[in-house]
Amino acid sequence: MKMKSPDTTPFFVLFAKKKTSRGISDEVCFGGNFRREKCERLIRNPFSKIAEGTARIVEFPSKKEAWKAHGDLLDVAHGRVTFP
Repeated sequence: MKMKSPDTTPFFVLFAKKKTSRGISDEVCFGGNFRREKCERLIRNPFSKIAEGTARIVEFPSKKEAWKAHGDLLDVAHGRVTFP
């Protein structure tokens, strides 16, 4: 198995609107992965509460580029948040 490099491997980020008890939220980031199939599987999962037809997968040339473009959203989606 080849090691993935954050500089050269494509990285996929899932954005969608979430179904809530109060309706449909604004677009949120559900996270990212090196494998597109994992993002697609999350879209199909009924427990993820993604509003139908709102999901989009954005492909970035590398993980670094994804974090440059959407760092704050990805930090929250991947649990990299520090609380005061």
